[in-house]
Amino acid sequence: MATPSTMQHRNASSFHAFVAAVLLGGIPLQGGSAPAPTDAVAAVAAAPADTSTRIQTLSLRDLGAQRPIELRGIDHSVYLPLSVRLDETVTRARLKLNYTFSPGLLADLSQLKVFVNDEVLATVPAVKGKLGSPQTIEIDLEPHFFTEYAQLRLQFIGHYTLDCEYPFHSSLWANISNQSSLEMTTQRLPLRNDLALLPAPFFDVRDGTRLKLPFVIAPSPSPEALRSAGVLASWFGALASYRGAQFPVSDALPAGHAVVMATNDQRPAGLDLPQVEAPTLKIVPHPSDPGAKLLLVLGRDAAQLKTATDALVLGQAALSGDQVQVDKLNYPARLAAHEAPNIVKTGGIVRLGSLVPNAAALQVAGAQLQTIRLPLRLPADTFAWQSEGLPIELRYRYTPPHELGAARLAVQINEQLVESFLLRPAGTQGTRSQRMVLPFLEIGGTYDRQDITVPAFQLGNNNELQFRFEIPPVDTSRCRETVLISQAGIDADSTIDLRNVEHYVTLPNLALFANSGFPFTKFADLAETALILSDAPAVAEIEAALNLLGQMGAATGIAGTRLQVLPASRVKEAADRDLLVIASGSAPAPLANWSQHLPARLDASRRSNTSLTRLSDAGSEWFSGALPRNFPDDEWAELQAKGPLTALMGFESPLNSGRSVVALQATEGASLQQAAATLLDPGKIRLIQGDLVLMRNEAFEAFRIGEVYQVGELRWWRWVWYQMRGHPLLMVLLVGLVSLLLALPLYRALRMRAERRVRSET
Repeated sequence: MATPSTMQHRNASSFHAFVAAVLLGGIPLQGGSAPAPTDAVAAVAAAPADTSTRIQTLSLRDLGAQRPIELRGIDHSVYLPLSVRLDETVTRARLKLNYTFSPGLLADLSQLKVFVNDEVLATVPAVKGKLGSPQTIEIDLEPHFFTEYAQLRLQFIGHYTLDCEYPFHSSLWANISNQSSLEMTTQRLPLRNDLALLPAPFFDVRDGTRLKLPFVIAPSPSPEALRSAGVLASWFGALASYRGAQFPVSDALPAGHAVVMATNDQRPAGLDLPQVEAPTLKIVPHPSDPGAKLLLVLGRDAAQLKTATDALVLGQAALSGDQVQVDKLNYPARLAAHEAPNIVKTGGIVRLGSLVPNAAALQVAGAQLQTIRLPLRLPADTFAWQSEGLPIELRYRYTPPHELGAARLAVQINEQLVESFLLRPAGTQGTRSQRMVLPFLEIGGTYDRQDITVPAFQLGNNNELQFRFEIPPVDTSRCRETVLISQAGIDADSTIDLRNVEHYVTLPNLALFANSGFPFTKFADLAETALILSDAPAVAEIEAALNLLGQMGAATGIAGTRLQVLPASRVKEAADRDLLVIASGSAPAPLANWSQHLPARLDASRRSNTSLTRLSDAGSEWFSGALPRNFPDDEWAELQAKGPLTALMGFESPLNSGRSVVALQATEGASLQQAAATLLDPGKIRLIQGDLVLMRNEAFEAFRIGEVYQVGELRWWRWVWYQMRGHPLLMVLLVGLVSLLLALPLYRALRMRAERRVRSET
């Protein structure tokens, strides 16, 4: 799922973040004597320092520079957020810059400056003999400038003449590769055993890398215990968001921070855990890894374990001290379809200001204005076929250009142009302009309004609206001061109209599952989802399930507290839910009983004579726009290979029409874990389509084989038109029939009218 760009340029506000406040709820609790720390310094325990260190290398792309950095003009800076985990301190930092200076620069006057928190730590001069050629330099940075929330600033200062110069001359540029890297050596700091720090240190918002959090679970866990683990994984996945999350599973303590889930009769091996009589959350030191912590989620039985887990993820436990006990839990009402923090609610008019964390994200200032970017994540089943698009009432303000035609605003969706408008100079009256009494965003300038429509064919599930103001500086001629700073902003009360959005989709469609977890995330609390595992699930199956549930949490932004987990032998109990099946080995249940419904049969004990070319042909027919090709029962594929093979399959539930099954099956556990991990790779996700994806090591093949079905609701006339789309002859006959049915009464009415006129004349 895609990482948002966090790069900010010179005129952008500084990077801000904060640790979540202590959650207060109505849950009576016991224990917890340690006071909550008031800041990061107080969180550090008065314990012997841990000498364990780690070396981390982050590219500028990892820090938010999604493309190479282009710095232009006399003075141009770029800011990149650079945070340090709460439980770490930087002991060494080394920056490796890959850069190129313009060949037209004056070497004696041009340079690149490196700042951390606005402290100059290094200057890279332009070297005359190397201008225009790629260069690499390694710079040691003072580590004590790296604080919890820091900024790496790269400032280009360029000159091309000793005489008067135009500040935006074409020769004034420097390029920095986003593959440049920062290597940091960090030392772990001991933290207090305090639940008030949660989700840190298990997830730290300061850490922009992928979350890898081990789960320690007893051997042969019950479905109820696995349900609690799945809910907790979805919560951590929601916290990790764009970073992605992986949850290695074991029954023994790994190194580093970990989550331990146990009941009095189901406990991981080698751990001396206390007996509990109430749902309990506790944080303790790692017994064999100094500085690491264990989050203990405990209960007398599976029901209490569920209560402890849900109290944590719902924020209903007052977290303070090293331990809390939960006496009762009040569940919120079930969420409606498509109701999730990360998904724009359809059915109404949405303010653009509600799509960003604050109004500052809607304004830009500087010599070269950055693009204003707004996330627009629509439900995966948004119906766009022959839709008129999404109307936007856009209000914006800008520094007026010096002449008409010199400046414009380009509106884009996913980097595709929607519409472009000229920005009018001061003193002119646009056809749609209005006078505003109270200026918004306090930037002054000219105020305009435009009505635009985003075409439906440009919309996907995870969209980004982009507003690009282009206001060139005023060139006041040679040796005269040039106006450098412009300002522009989008009014937070601008709106996008989602009232006519309908929800209807053709399934199976594994692309929707890979990108947004659909159909399971249609209800963000997973109220209509059942996870089906084997009666004695292997560790690899549990780990794959937790990873997938973490991705669903990242898609919705909320924990799946209404998830149901069942063994394969009880799958019929989930007939009214969508099913996520994780299986490994030969002919696992329940897939072995559904063989006639599968797009392919994966058999680890037999070798098939069916050629994959045939499957590829079926896939190519689908992707070329042809209708899906159905195979007779005796021609369905049985797939087996020497070596690991994994299949991701989608099909209609054999238990209930209109319900869906997504199955991840592998010939062996290792390939199952690898397949679940690769679903975190945006490059691999783009390859997942159709109803069957075969994965062998790093190779992906997607096919369309089985029958399709539709879920959702449409207005009746649109439903009829949509069903006729693949049958043009039938559509012509239907139009003719409707025309005839309308013409007959009209003909009869006209004939009766003519007869009355004749009688009146006679």
